[in-house]
Amino acid sequence: MSPRQSTDRRAGTGRRAGTGRRAGFTLIEALVALALVLAFAATLGPFLFQARRIIAHADGRVAAQVLLRSLLAIPPDPASLANGVRDGETAGLRWRIVSEPIGLGAPAQDHVASLDEALSRKDRPSWIAYRVVASVSWAPGQTISAETVRLGTPE
Repeated sequence: MSPRQSTDRRAGTGRRAGTGRRAGFTLIEALVALALVLAFAATLGPFLFQARRIIAHADGRVAAQVLLRSLLAIPPDPASLANGVRDGETAGLRWRIVSEPIGLGAPAQDHVASLDEALSRKDRPSWIAYRVVASVSWAPGQTISAETVRLGTPE
């Protein structure tokens, strides 16, 4: 063997003398690279699973938002405003609408009592403000709600 073709056995690196190139990665370098990749994957793992869960529930959330908007867009029936609670299920989505008279600076029960007194008098109001809360749930623990004010006629 000539001196240029002989390998450097003293360091045990497998390098050819005179070329200055390495034949590949050492075992330590490969293990360090693998450890870095695993550490990176371990830090990103929870975020990826959460994003996957959010995407899995996105269809239900969009359908619930569409139903919620349509429930609030329906013109209220004066009798349904006075009834207080309506609920039901549409396409696997459970919905609930709660309406109550709005008292000006008084709790709702006190307002209803004063409202009855006002209705018994001749100066009956031509409308009453109702607080309407609509909520839609599409999975256990997954609920959205919206609140608005509607005007209704007194009973």
